[in-house]
Amino acid sequence: MEAAAARYGQPRLITQRLDSLAFPPVSERIYGEVCMAIRRRSGAFLLQTKRTYPESIMRLPTGGIRKEEFLEAALRREIWEETNLEVEITCFVADIAYADPQRAARFRTYMFLCDEVSGVLQSNDPKEQISDWTEAPLEELPGYAEKLREMKPSWARWGVFRAAALDILVEHCRNAVR
Repeated sequence: MEAAAARYGQPRLITQRLDSLAFPPVSERIYGEVCMAIRRRSGAFLLQTKRTYPESIMRLPTGGIRKEEFLEAALRREIWEETNLEVEITCFVADIAYADPQRAARFRTYMFLCDEVSGVLQSNDPKEQISDWTEAPLEELPGYAEKLREMKPSWARWGVFRAAALDILVEHCRNAVR
C-alpha cells in the first residue's frame, strides 16, 4: 500500500460500519480488493452488473487482490480483465476497512480514481460474468447507491457494502472540485 500511496497520494482511511460481516466477499477473501472508479472520456463513471445480480443492479467494478500482489499490479490486472481499457491512475482515493459491532474484517477495499485513455470496453475474462455496463455522471451516482441499499433482504448486506464505494467516490469528487 505504501508504494501506491507514494505514487498516487495518501488515501482517505475509512472504516465502514456494517451490521454484519457475514457475506461474500468480506467473509471469504483474505487479501481484499481494488475498486476501479473509471472516469470515461465523457466524464461519466463506468458501472457494471453481472448475470448473478438481481434486478441488473449496477456498481463500481472491483477485483480481488492475489497473495503477495502489489496494489497497482492488482488494479492494472483487474482493469484489463474486466474492461480492456487503458487508463491513467490519477488518485488513490480510499482505503476502506469494514467492521460490524463485534469485530473488524481483514478484508479491505482500495479505491483508485482512473481516467480512460483508450481501448474498447469489453471483458477479457469470461469468469467475471459481466452482463452489462453503463456510464453514470457524478450526479447520478447517489441514485445507484440508493438502489444498492434498497436490495431485497437476501442481498441487503451486500448492497449496503457496495453502496459505500459509490458514496465515497461522490464525496471525493465533490470535495476535489471545491
